[in-house]
Amino acid sequence: MNDTSVEIEAVLKARFAAMSGSQRALMAMQMFETAQRIVLSSLDPAASERERRRELCWRFYGDELARAAFPETALSNPAASIGITIPAKTNMQATRVTE
Repeated sequence: MNDTSVEIEAVLKARFAAMSGSQRALMAMQMFETAQRIVLSSLDPAASERERRRELCWRFYGDELARAAFPETALSNPAASIGITIPAKTNMQATRVTE
């Protein structure tokens, strides 16, 4: 889906092209940190720091890497240990909300 007008897309493209590589890298890093904060804010505040790190790893990188990074985890879904139910596979599609 692309809901950006051609004019705005041209402005954005020119703006990104005018940025230095370090500016683009900084922007990407800030966006990643924001995404991490959003995920962390959705977790149970009673979870331990290790559980929160494991859950963050699982959500960003998937089961295989989370199991390698946290080998003591015997769960197929680490989120279950802190009371979160997330289907293993979903077929999610973006939907537009209309008022």
